[in-house]
Amino acid sequence: MPKVVDHEQRKREIVAAVLRAVARDGAAGASVRTVAAETGWSTGSVRYYFSTQRELREFTVDVVIERVGRRIQTYIKEHEPELPPPELAAGILEHLIPLDQERREEYQLWLAIAEWSRQGEMAGSAQLWAQQRDMYLQIVYRLAGYTNEPVPADVDSRVMAWAEYLHVFVDGLAAQAMFVPDDMPPDRIREVLRSFLTVVPPLAAPAGVR
Repeated sequence: MPKVVDHEQRKREIVAAVLRAVARDGAAGASVRTVAAETGWSTGSVRYYFSTQRELREFTVDVVIERVGRRIQTYIKEHEPELPPPELAAGILEHLIPLDQERREEYQLWLAIAEWSRQGEMAGSAQLWAQQRDMYLQIVYRLAGYTNEPVPADVDSRVMAWAEYLHVFVDGLAAQAMFVPDDMPPDRIREVLRSFLTVVPPLAAPAGVR
């Protein structure tokens, strides 16, 4: 009988190989040839699934974004009822900071995305950035004391400003966790992140006050 090939498993193996190659060689590592060598397959076998280098990279990005999103959603589902907003926000944002090997590989992929975008070899990078900014807006919205009510125009600008501050702050923490881990180990990163989240001001008016 002919061997049955699990194509989804093969694609997962290819994604894992891309992440290893990027972690080792940077953005240039995610080539069909390099990934083929990483998996021990022929380049033809990799091209069976991804005819171009761009397809290979974009599929890997989609898979990792889905993985991170699923991880965050699971965290929210498990902890939202029991945690205060600042602690819940901290737990969410920790999924974007390279605090372990899995997240270090993900962070290196984000760096590669920036390089591929600069070279014009990556579609949708602006959309990825907009999705991240929307997540920060939602976090600040909750930290500021809002639930489901509309945000007044004068407050909305402050929510957006604090979302920008938080986005930049977390990106900076992620870079420090990645490049100076001895100076900024995971426990210190977690401590600093929580300290910053307590600074976000309560922008929502108390119940009954407008």
